[in-house]
Amino acid sequence: MPTLDSRTTDGRPAPLSVRSNFVWSLIGNVLYAFCQWGVLVVLAKMCSQETVGTYVLGITVTSPIFLFAGLQLRRLQATDANEEFQFGHYLGLQLAACGMAMLACWGAGWFSGYHDASLAVILLVGFSKAVETLSNTFYGLFQQRERLDRISKSMVLQSVLSAAGLCGGVVLTGDIVWACVWSAIARLIAVLLYDVPSVLWLAGDNSSLDRQPSAISHRLSACKPLWERGPLWRLAMLGVPLGVTGMLVSLNTNFPRFFVEQFGGKAELGIFGALCAPLYAMHTLTKSLESSASAQLARLHASGDMLGFRRLLGRLMATHTAVALAGVVVAWLFGRPLLTLAFNADYAEHVDVFVAIMWATLVATSTGVMMTALIAARFIQIQLPLIAATSLAALVACWCLVPTFGMHGAAWSLAISKLPYLAVGLWLIVRMQPNVGHVSNVPGQPTKESSLRSNPWHVENVPHERKGAA
Repeated sequence: MPTLDSRTTDGRPAPLSVRSNFVWSLIGNVLYAFCQWGVLVVLAKMCSQETVGTYVLGITVTSPIFLFAGLQLRRLQATDANEEFQFGHYLGLQLAACGMAMLACWGAGWFSGYHDASLAVILLVGFSKAVETLSNTFYGLFQQRERLDRISKSMVLQSVLSAAGLCGGVVLTGDIVWACVWSAIARLIAVLLYDVPSVLWLAGDNSSLDRQPSAISHRLSACKPLWERGPLWRLAMLGVPLGVTGMLVSLNTNFPRFFVEQFGGKAELGIFGALCAPLYAMHTLTKSLESSASAQLARLHASGDMLGFRRLLGRLMATHTAVALAGVVVAWLFGRPLLTLAFNADYAEHVDVFVAIMWATLVATSTGVMMTALIAARFIQIQLPLIAATSLAALVACWCLVPTFGMHGAAWSLAISKLPYLAVGLWLIVRMQPNVGHVSNVPGQPTKESSLRSNPWHVENVPHERKGAA
């Protein structure tokens, strides 16, 4: 197994093993989720509910915008096996997209009527997310070179420094605006001190020859943004549909926050945002587990072993359901003392909302497993309409429930919105035939082509080609 400093024959750092990459990914996601949760805990302890609501509002407004602006370029770059685009193309497009996203954040805040500290927080959180989105471009290069240790270390450094800046700013100044300034600066420092040197490190070896001025200049030029119109346009056409998908996923989660703020005010938004922390933490933690199982699901599907595919999917569903049910039981039995300990007694008064959110967490984790299974089974084209239906269900549920039931309605809308995806996903899995994904040579059995004609949403499981990545 290659060491952290071993290199290939062309001088590039050697990739890590699949197991090492998974361990590093799990560590980074766990610590990232812990820091995100810790920020809300500190804000709830040190600030008013309105201040927490202002910070959550900044996240709510900027998250969908920057998920679209990200264009999922990290995923495109990580799967660019033929290197159709250079790193500078990804960086250039991402810089342009982040610039437009900052303008969109200003417009969304201004035209929504936020002209005070709320707008400042929205812009500062947006700047922090712009830095984070740019770092995802670096992560795409690290992932392409199979060096997830660099991603994990960067995630930990960014999340720790950003959380320290925010919490330190709140403690020292008591002003959420200055706290967001410190947080954004801390994240930027982390990117400059670790991500940029890591990109240079991946560009060549560390020998004395490599430190000659000409070699250093070459490595620096390889890390500059490229503004070639043709490649940037083709890359944008690949990324925009993926960006729309990411934005819809974010809207599905943020619609309840929008409605809570509109009908209950920033204080209720602060409480609801804090109570939702376990849902987002569970989502972050289960991503690593789902990613580790996706390859095995894909292999079972490609070999036509539908019995094994369904058994593994069933085990994943059972595991995630058991963990989420345990969370529901803990919230029901010990929710009040836990919320008092983590936040304060005001938050503990809403323990019934917390229990409802834990039920929504159960549905959300099951939906994540179903999405992993459908993608492994090559149901790619249906993802956008399914996620669009999920977002529409979230909007309708919030519109009907939040004005009457407040935070309770918002909590249940988180669960209701995922049900269409689960129902359609279950129908597709049950409907799949054993021969889907491979050519059947058994007389009397339908061929793969006939199965694909009967299922227009299925994408053939062929070796990766860049033009099929969209």
